[in-house]
This record gives sequence, C-alpha cells and structure tokens, in this order.
Amino acid sequence: MEIQAGSAAPDFTLAAHNSDQKVTLSGFKGRPVVVAFMPFAFTGG
Repeated sequence: MEIQAGSAAPDFTLAAHNSDQKVTLSGFKGRPVVVAFMPFAFTGG
C-alpha cells in the first residue's frame, strides 16, 4: 500500500516494544505523530 506525503495514514495497531500493551494510531488523534518503519533494524541479518 502506497501512501502519498501529506495524506492521512490508515489506522493500525501494533505491539508496544517495551510492554505487552497494544498501541493504536487513532489513539494519538489530534497530536503530532511521526511513524517510522525500519524492517531490518534489529534483525541481525
């Protein structure tokens, strides 16, 4: 899925990296958010 710069991101939920909680993008509605994906940043390979 390609998203154009400046467009709204689709809502999604991911596991928090430091707990067993889930984080949902819509939970930050109305606040500035930076979303960065680094698919192989911590894989060691």
